[in-house]
Amino acid sequence: MLLSRNLLAFIAVAEELHFGRAAQRLHISQPPLSQQIRQFEEEVGAPLLVRTTRSVQLTPAGRLMLERAHLLLAEAGAALHSVRRHAVGDEGVLTLGFTHSTVYRVLPKVLHAFRQACPNVVLELRQLTSDLLVQEVRSGRLDVAMLRFSSSMESADLMSRVITHDPMVLVLPLGHPLAAHRRVPVRLLQGLPWVGYEIEGARYFHELEEKVLAGARVRPSVQHRSLLPTLLALVEAGMGAALAPASAAQGGAGRIEWRELSLPEGCAPLDAVLSCVWAADNCNPVVQRFLDCLSDAVLQDEGAG
Repeated sequence: MLLSRNLLAFIAVAEELHFGRAAQRLHISQPPLSQQIRQFEEEVGAPLLVRTTRSVQLTPAGRLMLERAHLLLAEAGAALHSVRRHAVGDEGVLTLGFTHSTVYRVLPKVLHAFRQACPNVVLELRQLTSDLLVQEVRSGRLDVAMLRFSSSMESADLMSRVITHDPMVLVLPLGHPLAAHRRVPVRLLQGLPWVGYEIEGARYFHELEEKVLAGARVRPSVQHRSLLPTLLALVEAGMGAALAPASAAQGGAGRIEWRELSLPEGCAPLDAVLSCVWAADNCNPVVQRFLDCLSDAVLQDEGAG
């Protein structure tokens, strides 16, 4: 019955208190309007209007019905507005996952941009390792995740987009002899006390580290294996040197030192790629709004740099 043609007809008559004017307002003739009012009174089970040859008046039940009808119209309008906003991603919920290495630079800028663009979207945030983030995206428990996406994680059910390229640098304890070099030749890592990445939990960085060391045919002396940011704390404590994204190393300014690595001729630049990943069948319209904000934030960041 809510927002039926009969209810709308009743609202017109109740506000005009004149069948002729109400019919003109509804762009119909009077006979069908009178029939709709009779049908509506039958649905309600009470007389709503008192009709005479000279006037139309509301009964007490009619006054109450008009009051409630206005509330129904307002609620229906709000519901339609909300549904439309949900459909284009202006409202809703976004479950966003991120790995620790995003917090140094990317995450604050992206969240700020998204908050500005979509203030009515509820954000649910989860920090996990990249391996777990991929699992959560696949299961549907996360809409989107920002992570280090290795080739071994790729599959047809996942979509991905590169966010940034972050140079990898050699991280050293303060006062380390290798800090005397502006760019450290990679051969000098042979036998060097080293803090490596765990295979489980830091697969991307472990694979990248192994690729660099194997390509240069050097093997440092691994003392510990860990994850960011603990890996940086171990370097700071003098446990060994390590490779880390420049954005993470810069966060340790004053506690550690970092230098570029000089790689053999022909080697590709040593970059850590940060990616955004979402399920190919994800239907949440907020995801696209987030991806748009992500692109804008990265472009602004690169322009500022």
